[in-house]
Amino acid sequence: MVAPPSISRTLADEFFEAVREYVRLAFSRPERPLTFDRYIQLSLVCGRVGSFSDLLPDDVFNALYVLAIDDTHRPLKEELSADPTYATAARCFLELIEAKKQKIEKSNEVLDRE
Repeated sequence: MVAPPSISRTLADEFFEAVREYVRLAFSRPERPLTFDRYIQLSLVCGRVGSFSDLLPDDVFNALYVLAIDDTHRPLKEELSADPTYATAARCFLELIEAKKQKIEKSNEVLDRE
């Protein structure tokens, strides 16, 4: 049986940078949230790491765990705790990104009606 390939350092760094960018732009400057297009770019990074079963470094795990801080994301935190791999992290991060995109769409709909 052949072991699956390990994630490259470059790709692992790219994923963590995507998580950090999400944190920086979505939370540090709430008056200027990420654009819809930028969420799509972050989603693409998730697709690139979604097949790797390597364990996450603690800093990546902790960042994602904090992003899923509210109760609506409790299942993501549980999934990530049970299987702290890049594949799981990519799925969880994609769900967080999708939730944020939906929030932006709803917010834009409300603004359009006003």
